[in-house]
Amino acid sequence: MNANRRVVQRSSIAMQALLHTMSSMSVTDLAGLLTARTLQVLPRLAKYLVFLLFLVQIRSWPFTWHYRVWHPVFVLRGKFLAHRLANMFRSPEVRRQKNLEWLENLSNVGRNPFDMVTVYTNWAGPDDCDFNLHLSNSSYPKHLDAARFKYALQACPTFFRVGGWMGLGATHFTFLREIPMFSHYEMRVSVMSWDNKWIYIVTRYVTKPKGKGKKTQQIKPAESPAAPSAEAAPKPSLHTANGLSTGTSTPAGTSSAPNPKALAAQLLERPEPDGAVLNCLSVSEIVCKIGRITVPPSLVYAVDGFCSLPPSSGSAAEPKAYSRTNPPPHWERVRALRGDAHPNADAPSRATLKTLREFYTHGWREVPEGERWWEQALGGEVEERRLKGLACMQALRKGMEEARTI
Repeated sequence: MNANRRVVQRSSIAMQALLHTMSSMSVTDLAGLLTARTLQVLPRLAKYLVFLLFLVQIRSWPFTWHYRVWHPVFVLRGKFLAHRLANMFRSPEVRRQKNLEWLENLSNVGRNPFDMVTVYTNWAGPDDCDFNLHLSNSSYPKHLDAARFKYALQACPTFFRVGGWMGLGATHFTFLREIPMFSHYEMRVSVMSWDNKWIYIVTRYVTKPKGKGKKTQQIKPAESPAAPSAEAAPKPSLHTANGLSTGTSTPAGTSSAPNPKALAAQLLERPEPDGAVLNCLSVSEIVCKIGRITVPPSLVYAVDGFCSLPPSSGSAAEPKAYSRTNPPPHWERVRALRGDAHPNADAPSRATLKTLREFYTHGWREVPEGERWWEQALGGEVEERRLKGLACMQALRKGMEEARTI
């Protein structure tokens, strides 16, 4: 008890001395003391703030975009290296056979190209958001590069193995809902159609609804702003509309060709299978090239195993779907083009894709129109879906080309 009393007495004496000292100081002396203390703390505080800002912007550091785009390549080459290490103690012939089997298994043998969806997950970080605290419009194409490349590598691995590359011709966006800051979202990439030159890729930016059993929200029309005051000074709006605007548009002639909004409406008719909310829709035009030579998209897809369903035999039993164990008829032609670069081939120890590369660049032109097996492989239901999507895309391209003449 005595010890506690002494501590209380000393604290009281110290407080009284401090108050006496401050009361005897002038306002100028007190301001000078506070300024000196502030000048001592400010450099350290600024250093911490700069370091914190540096960490917050980590996804925008130099070369991080390049890493995100090339990450699927690093993963694929890492898996191939692990495969080679697992077979390093086998005989050279067995190693070669295993390597070719692994590479051929990358192809999508028997799959419908319209059923393939590549998912790229991401989240809206502070470096990607604007002053409205949601994903900035410029961030959508920023991350689309990585999602598109991931899809291309999964869909057409053989085309890249022969030295092919894909160039971007155009990208169109339709913004439907905002993606708030720190929200997780998915970019679901799939093919919409193709013609003799261009592949039309659709990317759907979706978010999962929060809470179990929560229904997908419907797109609400954009609300009209309040009537401005006649005496108010000019002030730009810092907010963006959330939802599609509706109303009557000015007719542009008697043409009934669909416009970009009509295209978006058709694409929006397909709901997400898991009930996710569609926030943005993007359509990209991609061309396949080897050097400066354009390769037909149908040939690129067929060489990597894509095809339509097997024809119906007329019996009650459904025909067996194509797969690696039951390859489509055109797969033997693909293997012949691979030459020694496919499993079970009698060939030297070092495989090459020279014949396939030559067919990509100019050999396909020598095949008559009615005998082009890659077009026949993608017939039936695949051709019907391709033509349906192509009609929408031709309308979109026509509108963009006409806009260049205005």
